[in-house]
Amino acid sequence: MHATRLADIPSNVVEQAKVAIADSLCTVMASLDRPVVRILRDVISAESRDGKASVLGTSQKLAPSGAAFINAATSHALDYDNISLTVSGFVSTPVLFALLAVAEERAIGGAKLLEAFIVGYEAEAAVARGLGVEHYACGWHATATLGHIGAAVACAKMLDFDEIQIRRAIGYAATDASGLRATIGNMTNPYHLGKAARCGPLAVALIERGFTAHEDVLEFEWGFCNAFNGPGKFDLQRIVDNLGAPYDLVDPGLVVKLYPCCGLIHSTLDGVLDLMHEHKLQAHQVVRARIAVHALVLKTMDRQAPRTSYEAKFCAPFCVALALQEGNVKIEHFTDAAIRAPILLNLMARVETSVHPELTGHESFLEREFSDVALDLDDGRTVSCRVWRVANRGSAGRPATAADLREKFIETTAGHVNPQAIIAALERVSQIEQISDINQLMEGFRRAEI
Repeated sequence: MHATRLADIPSNVVEQAKVAIADSLCTVMASLDRPVVRILRDVISAESRDGKASVLGTSQKLAPSGAAFINAATSHALDYDNISLTVSGFVSTPVLFALLAVAEERAIGGAKLLEAFIVGYEAEAAVARGLGVEHYACGWHATATLGHIGAAVACAKMLDFDEIQIRRAIGYAATDASGLRATIGNMTNPYHLGKAARCGPLAVALIERGFTAHEDVLEFEWGFCNAFNGPGKFDLQRIVDNLGAPYDLVDPGLVVKLYPCCGLIHSTLDGVLDLMHEHKLQAHQVVRARIAVHALVLKTMDRQAPRTSYEAKFCAPFCVALALQEGNVKIEHFTDAAIRAPILLNLMARVETSVHPELTGHESFLEREFSDVALDLDDGRTVSCRVWRVANRGSAGRPATAADLREKFIETTAGHVNPQAIIAALERVSQIEQISDINQLMEGFRRAEI
């Protein structure tokens, strides 16, 4: 990893990395006034010293660890940032905001940051391959546990750490890592991403000063893999096999979220919306919506009677009801009023979810996963389709278009005093390697007033 150079990375990987960076930045802009963000911003700001790293959407600057925490948590507050199929979670956000905070403090350029972002992303995905679905199925929130490693590796790479220093960064991250899936659907969820991002700046600050950590922590008997997965429930060889061949950013590829809710339901939403459009249907024509998905989907999408708009993002019947009623699923649809709206409650009662008999084992999760959608109509017909997880909207099989990305930029900057200035800053990411000091890019996000 320490020898990888941006010039050696395939151009399609570099372009996907830029998409990931812009996407995670835009979701910050939509979340600045969320209750969880206000709480975390107040508490972490009080705990952190002043520094040179921006707290986005404000004029405040903190030490890198504090800014990284707040910005990463903010980016994830709507569950709208991009995901990795391999990790089954959010890689870009903790890695990116760890890097931005360190880069601002040290006036590092965009090319160096972009190179480190790709290395950190790929390193985290590699560990995820070795751990497999078992890690997620055991109850670990891989976004958090593995996010610590991705953030630490990325920051170490950006600062040109040697091999031993990178191994120590991984050692520190491994012992700092934590995060349970039980917290998905509440405020601890975005906290996880903040905590993971904070690990990057802390790891490099410590190790630069001579701090030591276990240098073989992944494979050690009392190390990360054994402790988190259990003996014999991981494959160390898969961590190193095919690292960068292909890059995870392109195969199975980055998934840009086009619906602001849990990614496990997106293929289902694609199916519902595709059928509604293809057959020119209205919600009142649907007598029943039958959804068959993987067992792990329903274990995560388990909020059957959501009490808040955030919990509704993890309620399969509510998300399907939105798709039926609104013909889309957008930020504006997730409100506390919506979860009590009679028309949506009526539609939720028509949604039937089940585990597909072919989708019960770990081996069928993610890359071999699909959603079967059937809509029973009031004229006696049934229309149905199957959507594969690797081919839902925003994935490599059905990639987000330039128009999709711009629509998301517009949606996430709506309500800001000067949305066009923020969109211009987001679009500038496409030339990030030409920016000599990352502070030049961050200026466009510092005072994003709402």
